[in-house]
Amino acid sequence: MLIWPDCILCTLKMAFSVARTVLHDDAGLMRFMKETLSLECLAGDNLKLTAPEIVRDVWVKLVELTGDPDPLREVKDEQNRRVLQLYPGLKEAVGRSTDPLREAVRLSIAGNAIDTMAEALSKSADRLVAELADQQLDSYDFEAFRDRLVRAKKIVYLGDNCGEIVFDRIVIETIRDLLGKEIVFVTRMIPVMNDATLVDARAVGLGQVAELVENGIAEPLAGTMLTKVSPEVRKLIDDADLVILKGGGNYDCMTEEASIRGRASFLFQAKCHPFSVRHQVPLGSLVVYNA
Repeated sequence: MLIWPDCILCTLKMAFSVARTVLHDDAGLMRFMKETLSLECLAGDNLKLTAPEIVRDVWVKLVELTGDPDPLREVKDEQNRRVLQLYPGLKEAVGRSTDPLREAVRLSIAGNAIDTMAEALSKSADRLVAELADQQLDSYDFEAFRDRLVRAKKIVYLGDNCGEIVFDRIVIETIRDLLGKEIVFVTRMIPVMNDATLVDARAVGLGQVAELVENGIAEPLAGTMLTKVSPEVRKLIDDADLVILKGGGNYDCMTEEASIRGRASFLFQAKCHPFSVRHQVPLGSLVVYNA
C-alpha cells in the first residue's frame, strides 16, 4: 500500500521518537536528524517504496550512529515483561468471555498499539480489558475470519511487535483449544524497531504453543516481503490454507501480494490516516481485513 506523504510523516515521527530514546545527547540527535533527512528514500523519487522499506533505511542509520545492532533491546524486554505480568489476567478474561476466540483476537489487535500503551500496561489486566471494551471488531469481517480458521488445515501467523506477541500467544492458545489447530509463528530475523525476533517469541512462551520460525529476511525490514523471505518460509506461506498477518508493516508489504489472495487475513489497528481512509473506519479502530 503506497500513500507517500503519510508514509514519510509517520515514519519520521516514529524514527525521531526512537532516536530520542536511544541517543542520549542533543549532538547525536541532531546528527541523526540531519543524516536521516538526507536519505535517498525520503527524497520522494521512488514512489514504489513501502513504509517498512523507509523504516529500514532510517533504522540502518540509527544503528550506525549508536553502534548497537539492537538499540531498542531494553525497551523490547520491558514491553514483553509488562505484558507477561498481565498474561494470567488476560487469559482469564478471554476464558470467561461468551466468545473466547473473538475476545482473544480483539485484545490481540488492540495490542498492536503496544508501543503507545506504556501507561495502560501499568494497570491491572481487568482494568485494561475494561478500558479496551469499547474497541470492537466488525462482526462480518470477524465471522469471515472465523470461518477461514475453521476450514484451514495449515496456518501461518506472521507476528509484529514485542509485548503484542503475548496477546498473539493467547490467540494461538485459544485457536488450539477451541479448534485443535497447529500454527507456525514467524518472527523477524534481524532486529528493527520494537519488532519481535525469535529470541522475543521464545521469551514470552510462544514456543510452547506454536512452531517458531525466523522469516529469513537478512535486513531490518519492519514487514514481510515474499521476495526476501527464506525458501523455508516461502514454502510455508505457499502451502498455507490461511496466512494471518499482524500489524501495519505486514499490511503495507503484503496487501498487494496476489499469491496469498483468498487466504490472507490482516489483523491491525488503524493507527494512521491511510489505514483509516482505506477501510473507512475512525483512527484507532481494530481492523480484520480478509484479502
